[in-house]
Amino acid sequence: MKSEKWSKIGEVTDKWVAASYPRYKSQDVWKTKDRLNAFLEFLGVTDSEFLAQYKQAKDKTVWARNMGGKIVEYYNKLLEKYAVNTARSYVSSARAFCRDHCQTVIIQRKRIAKPERAKNEHEFTRPELAKMYAVADTRDKAILATAVSLGFSIEDFVELQRDQIESLVNKAATEKIDFIGFDAQRGKTKVESRSHLTPEARDSLKEWFAYIDKKRESENKAKSRYVFPNGNGEHLSDQAVNDIIKDLVAKANIMTTGKIRFHLLRKFLMNGLHDAGFDDWTIKRCMGKEIPTSDSTYLQGLNRKLDEDFKNVYEKIRLAGYSNGNHTNIEMLKETILAQQIQIDNLTKIIELAIPKVKREDAIRQIAKQFGVGLKRGTITMKELLNAQTQKTQKSEAQQ
Repeated sequence: MKSEKWSKIGEVTDKWVAASYPRYKSQDVWKTKDRLNAFLEFLGVTDSEFLAQYKQAKDKTVWARNMGGKIVEYYNKLLEKYAVNTARSYVSSARAFCRDHCQTVIIQRKRIAKPERAKNEHEFTRPELAKMYAVADTRDKAILATAVSLGFSIEDFVELQRDQIESLVNKAATEKIDFIGFDAQRGKTKVESRSHLTPEARDSLKEWFAYIDKKRESENKAKSRYVFPNGNGEHLSDQAVNDIIKDLVAKANIMTTGKIRFHLLRKFLMNGLHDAGFDDWTIKRCMGKEIPTSDSTYLQGLNRKLDEDFKNVYEKIRLAGYSNGNHTNIEMLKETILAQQIQIDNLTKIIELAIPKVKREDAIRQIAKQFGVGLKRGTITMKELLNAQTQKTQKSEAQQ
């Protein structure tokens, strides 16, 4: 893939990207090339000319210091039209190219700002995610529960391999393991994490596998290699998964305070680990963030401790209820109530906007009939309908 505006890169860059980032997606490859080309345009040289200049430099340390100054100058220019994180991403490609082809450039401390925390983003609460889980269908339940359970980046999540995850699900279900742990490796950074499936992830994935297998069989399609395939058997795109989360927010009628994206689920798990008392070192291990090499010898012992302690995190991140030894969800009826409450709230808004006041009572009676709730004669309100439905469900729960 070559852009017409890439006038400064060629075979040198193509080979570098292919060798350095073999698992990059086409979009990431394009961005890396585009950013490097922009830097070389700033310098006014091609990639091959850049390497030739380095080879001709008599003092490589002086070259590294001077090039570091050029990168800082380029970074400051980028700040005139880009945010800090975008400017950092542009110069990171230039610095990586220098590191791999020449040597690490020398940049004075604090000349390039640290990454800024994302602004204007919504922060999910557990009750909000519980509402989303309650209104989700089979696939979306599995996506939401698994995302919260693992805390993966969207790139790693969409590429989850069916054979690995299904074997964990089957083992957990057969041996009645509520929190099964496993080692995973982040595709972009190659850093390992100690990840866990919660009871909700385990059970929702089991239902999802049964559903998608039956559906694909009816279409004469083989099993997909991915946990969450698209119609062609490849994995869902990043945009598709982001849209699924946004749709669940809308269906659950959640009032947002900022942008919605899949990455917020990773942040939610991180907050849950912190609230459960995990220290920074342990949180990094769970989330697949890099830890000092000298500490890697302790990973085996840490894994055992993590597997034992992860159950303490569940109360902070659970989406419905705990599962008992027979794997029957003791809060399924509460989940049903929650889903019906959301339905009733949405229907209330429709009634208030679309139905004249004199006819609302008849409309509410029809909704009551839909939910199987008998109401007394007289004035009927949506609040009365909700209370009646709640009492009926609780009575059913008590009888069971």
